[in-house]
Amino acid sequence: MQSHQMKKSSGNTKNILSEVNHILGIKDSYQAPDRVLALVTGDDKSRRNKVYYELAELFGSDYSRDWFWEYFQEEHADRRQNKQDFTPPCIASVIHNVLHDRFSKDCGNEDITYDPAAGTGQLVIRDWWLSRKGQMPWEYKPMDHLVVCAELSVKTIPFLLLNLSIRGICGMVFHADSMSNEIYQVFVLVNEKNDPLRYSDVTIADKTILNSRNY
Repeated sequence: MQSHQMKKSSGNTKNILSEVNHILGIKDSYQAPDRVLALVTGDDKSRRNKVYYELAELFGSDYSRDWFWEYFQEEHADRRQNKQDFTPPCIASVIHNVLHDRFSKDCGNEDITYDPAAGTGQLVIRDWWLSRKGQMPWEYKPMDHLVVCAELSVKTIPFLLLNLSIRGICGMVFHADSMSNEIYQVFVLVNEKNDPLRYSDVTIADKTILNSRNY
């Protein structure tokens, strides 16, 4: 029975890999990070919106979880060199509940989420989703709930940006080493309409910001 379930899960993962690659217009998964980065930072918004729509369809418009957790774990995780593994949704929910209760008392109305090792965004997504559920849809304003993330892996950054952009999240993503405070690139996410039903645009920040070490 257990073997059958493992085979079924493996088959579903392979189907997801194939479908995601098809939507991105690539033949092999190694092409995905570059394609995704070009998509989320590019000027062709109609192409981006089409891909976002197709991804939402593929994952049943379930924005409560990281769609790329299994995809990235299977194809791109660097477990040997960077000890890279990804947080399952159930653990992300527990962390949200613990931290939310603590920091909501300490910080009052300030709502800034910081993740120094964001991966593809599982923790941030769960925090965003559970926080958003606590408000009426017309009351939630993305600019009032900023996200600041850091991530070391150049392969991971594009998927993190996509996950935040497709959910209309505002904030900054640092391609950086959180241990040494070395910053390689900075991305800014802006939801111009401040509308939770719209996508965020991603721009690459001016490199002068790299002189700062206070992220």
